[in-house]
Amino acid sequence: VKLILVILTTTFALKAAPVTAFRFSPDGKYLLISRTRAIEVRAVTGKEKAHKIPCGFDKIMALTFSGDGKTLAVAGGTPGDVGGVHLLDWPSGKVIGKWDVFEDVATCVEFGVAVNIVAGSADSSILLLDQRREGRVIRRFEGHTKAVRGLALAPEGKMLVSVSADRTLKSWNFSTGKVERSLGNHLGPVHAVAFRPGAAIASCATVSDDKTVRLWQPSIGRMVRIVRGHGGPIFSVAFSMDGTRMFSIGREGIGRIIDADSDKVLHQWHAHNDWVYALAVGPGGLLATGDWRGEVKLWRVVGDKVTKP
Repeated sequence: VKLILVILTTTFALKAAPVTAFRFSPDGKYLLISRTRAIEVRAVTGKEKAHKIPCGFDKIMALTFSGDGKTLAVAGGTPGDVGGVHLLDWPSGKVIGKWDVFEDVATCVEFGVAVNIVAGSADSSILLLDQRREGRVIRRFEGHTKAVRGLALAPEGKMLVSVSADRTLKSWNFSTGKVERSLGNHLGPVHAVAFRPGAAIASCATVSDDKTVRLWQPSIGRMVRIVRGHGGPIFSVAFSMDGTRMFSIGREGIGRIIDADSDKVLHQWHAHNDWVYALAVGPGGLLATGDWRGEVKLWRVVGDKVTKP
């Protein structure tokens, strides 16, 4: 039996605001952390002084980099009032675009093909925006009835999937904006979605208030399997870079490593004493988690057995 070692490498000090978004820099040297009206940038090694990039959003919900690693997209806003996407030059942090296009906070954002950006909001809408034309709305993806919680673009760029508080996973034709599948198997709001790297048939994982992780092949409308055993709502999911493992975490503060080819939980560990909304996978087995109190932890997944740091 192959066992797993999860080592705590770094804990960052508590902050007043919950951590709601993470992203490792394209070179893997820095971790970007959502803070109130700012993005905190910390060196993974901890040897450099942290600095902040100002951002006008009261709440930052998602961070993602363009394919060339030169542009950072930030989704956020003021809950119940306004939301949008800000584009920042990386690593300077210079603002190169501000598009407040939603009637509620923007919850997720992804770079599409060419220079297009797709973002979802708590107002239930998904918009395709033109980066060249100051965020002009190119297309609306209409179908969700409650807050959109997550987006992911299939590796080939032709299929978009979204998850929502309306309990559905929807797959869309990215070129036309039409719904191709609407899958309602979850029994509670769905919080996050991630595509599996290297899958022969495009596969994604979702997590929900119903305490399950579900693996799908959305192009054919197939739910492949359900992973049970979580003790509370799950807020975040990610795949290892080689696609062999899934990571999940949520209200329990317990991290889980799941075999992507079965429903087997390979390892679980107590990561936080509070709800965890943010999870990110980095190079070299790095994993970042952030909780409701603002505490951030860096872990390294290696080895053949589990030890307590």
